[in-house]
Amino acid sequence: MQAIRKIMIFAAFMIAPGALPGAPLEFNTLFVNAAKRVKPSVVNIIIYRSSEKGGERTFTKTGFGSGTIVSKDGYIVTNYHVVKKGNYYQAVLSDGTEYEMALLPNNKYYYADSKTDIAVMRIENIDNYAFTPVMLGNSDLLEEGEWVVAIGNPYGLRQSVTTGIVSSKGRNDIGFADIEDFIQTDVPINPGNSGGPLVNLKGEMVGMNTAIRTISGGFQGISFAIPSNVVRQACVELINYGRIRRGWIGFLARERKAYRMGEKTIVEVISVIKDSPAEMAGICKGDIVREIGGKKVNSLSEMIAVVGNTPVSTNLTMRVSRDGYLYEYVLVLREKDAAEDTEADNRALYSVYGIELNENSQTGDVVVSYLSPMGIGYQNGLKKGDIVRSLDGSGISSIDDFMKVFNRNRSKLSRLGIQRDTRLYTIEMVGEAD
Repeated sequence: MQAIRKIMIFAAFMIAPGALPGAPLEFNTLFVNAAKRVKPSVVNIIIYRSSEKGGERTFTKTGFGSGTIVSKDGYIVTNYHVVKKGNYYQAVLSDGTEYEMALLPNNKYYYADSKTDIAVMRIENIDNYAFTPVMLGNSDLLEEGEWVVAIGNPYGLRQSVTTGIVSSKGRNDIGFADIEDFIQTDVPINPGNSGGPLVNLKGEMVGMNTAIRTISGGFQGISFAIPSNVVRQACVELINYGRIRRGWIGFLARERKAYRMGEKTIVEVISVIKDSPAEMAGICKGDIVREIGGKKVNSLSEMIAVVGNTPVSTNLTMRVSRDGYLYEYVLVLREKDAAEDTEADNRALYSVYGIELNENSQTGDVVVSYLSPMGIGYQNGLKKGDIVRSLDGSGISSIDDFMKVFNRNRSKLSRLGIQRDTRLYTIEMVGEAD
């Protein structure tokens, strides 16, 4: 009797899922509908390198990628690393229709921001066709464990759909872009997926698939997407201004371990840049950043995210602790002077070595104010906040000193003497730019 009772209980357990026969189908329908909603907004980008010889123009296919339509008049968002592979492009819509890309006012086929690895293009729309833009969701509402869908062009296979979950948010220091705030997922993506949308089950784009962490070159369970809120802001800036206008506060900071109860890390100001909003507001070296823009600061990435999402020319309130007292300052967020961004020597220094320099407001020291994770300087161990004391054996006390030696060496760096905290280091510049 007992054996029969056990069998009956086991049988009841086995058929229990059948009590909700519609549940698996309804769950499956969420994925199907999300993909159907977004696929008309996904384009496959074919990349060519054109050349002219003997009066004839030839086109060589150099790659493929994905893009997402963000406006009815045909603007597409994709990755900069996708479009930089060529100089001529075609877009293929979900129904197979092929379009050429339009030349933009900068005489290129795209506007791009290398620091976020985002680019926008526009479809050549002679017939004034109304394209289907994607619905952009709020990436801040994403939760770890949430189901998401990726649509793209892996290995040139058009309109492929894969699924997975959000593994983590706010990933940085990955080394794929200069400014990083990635969504990590386990959605299978591969070469060709870059620039395609990451979609929630409502059919909203919550990220742009960008990269995978791999050893073999194929998917290995870790992929990264740029949050849709970052993509949205980048699209507005690139379409309206041809560049991303970044708010600049003008101080360098670092994380260090906290020694107060309830705190794991604190963010400390290590250098204030000359003529910056921070200097004008009264921020000092050694200040501990407690709040910025009304949000508590527990990490450097949190502070960077607040500044990055604040429009240029707005006021940003900042609270710092100094000598046991709490101070509040208001900084006016502004762009760096145009002269700094367009001056030829500084452009060469950044484009080849990924290094930007500024002067410390209190000491006049030449400080490494920005480093590209993709640049030679970063790869050889240089860090933000390092003070440059010598270049190739010549003493450095100003940016003019640095640029004189840099120009004399034909825009090449061999050996940097830097001061980090109280120690002196010599850094050899080994490697070549991409």
